[in-house]
Amino acid sequence: MLFLCLALASPALAATKIGGATSIEKDVRGDTGAGAQKLGVGDAVYADEVLTTAAASRGKFVFDDRTDLQMAPSSRVKLDSFVYSGNKGVVFDAAKGAFRFVSAPAGHKDYNVRTPTATIGVRGTGFAVRVIGGRTDALLYSGVIEVCSRATGQCRTLDAACTFVTVSRSGVTQPKGVGKNDWTFDSTCRVPGRRGDNSPPAGAPPMGPGGPSGDEPPAPPSFGFGGPSFGFTVGSAIGDGEFADPVPMNGAGFLGGLRLGYDFQPTPDILVGFETDAQYRSDLGGGSNGHGTISGVRGGYLGTFRGRLGYVFERWLVYGTGGLAYGHILAPRSFSGAGVINSFPTYGTSQSHEFVPGWTIGGGVQFALAPGLSLRAEYLYIRLQHTNPTYMTTASPIPAEVCTKTAMHGLRVGVDFGFSALDLLTRPAH
Repeated sequence: MLFLCLALASPALAATKIGGATSIEKDVRGDTGAGAQKLGVGDAVYADEVLTTAAASRGKFVFDDRTDLQMAPSSRVKLDSFVYSGNKGVVFDAAKGAFRFVSAPAGHKDYNVRTPTATIGVRGTGFAVRVIGGRTDALLYSGVIEVCSRATGQCRTLDAACTFVTVSRSGVTQPKGVGKNDWTFDSTCRVPGRRGDNSPPAGAPPMGPGGPSGDEPPAPPSFGFGGPSFGFTVGSAIGDGEFADPVPMNGAGFLGGLRLGYDFQPTPDILVGFETDAQYRSDLGGGSNGHGTISGVRGGYLGTFRGRLGYVFERWLVYGTGGLAYGHILAPRSFSGAGVINSFPTYGTSQSHEFVPGWTIGGGVQFALAPGLSLRAEYLYIRLQHTNPTYMTTASPIPAEVCTKTAMHGLRVGVDFGFSALDLLTRPAH
């Protein structure tokens, strides 16, 4: 769920009326402290009120200083009375989400928009802002805005229509024109094949020359991969190990479990992040060669802690990954043969099953089905520390240590769910 925190200020009472709803689509609610209530066209909004839009819902509001705000689906806005001032303009604090502002052509007041990474100074204009995955995208439709990084103090001025910048903790990108793969709030900056997001509310009037009109189809939603996520994976583990002299351990078995990760998109095309997973590995099939025969390799647990770096285009993410691994070694439950640990027929049964560290490297591809929901396919090569598990054998009453090389290939598919911890902690009442 997208989360948007908007602040407006007033030195007057907390219940001061500061604007009203001019267009409502589906489920839009306001909460002044007594519980969330559905809003309709013409309803007033007040200082300190919290506005929320449900999925596939949109709202448009006009404030007393003639600033126009359009809220995207799954957004949350707070109208903060400590910031709102009819005489001094407006400051909007946006934590997460997508929205568009349009100032009145005459009589407007300058105002600021603040996000976790950027401060945007506005001088009578129309523009859009998206806060997602640790970055801010600012897009100009008309007028002038100055976009500054809160971390570095670096600033860029946008004064050409349909240009945008991206702000991350490392600074502000150079302004560039909107391309077909770049985010915009609506269809104002129309480029054939462009991926759009968050069309205006149903029945909303056009927003100036070139703006969306009632006969335009809604633009499709945006698909970001940034932020926290969890998921489930299932697949197969294929052995690539060696036992004793050696006998190959190359059987296959089930591999599946849970994963948890966090990703950043410093630019719309680049993703960096980390993830950890905990997997159950079933017994792998046995094997044999001229040295001897092994039974099925004992099952166990396997986990990783990895970084990943990827490239995002449209709904797709292609990435490489690598890092630490840990888990149970590959070790057969039993072995037999004349060339496994000595030169005469010997039978042995497993006495130990070590849990050891290692490393992993691989890559994958991910496809966004919907905002916050994606599918992935992934390959990992896992190598664990060499060990010497013990076996009771027919050759001696004393347990024997047998050299074991543990390596395997992991082939997995899974489903990922993106979420916002802030959304979960601040879910409005219904």
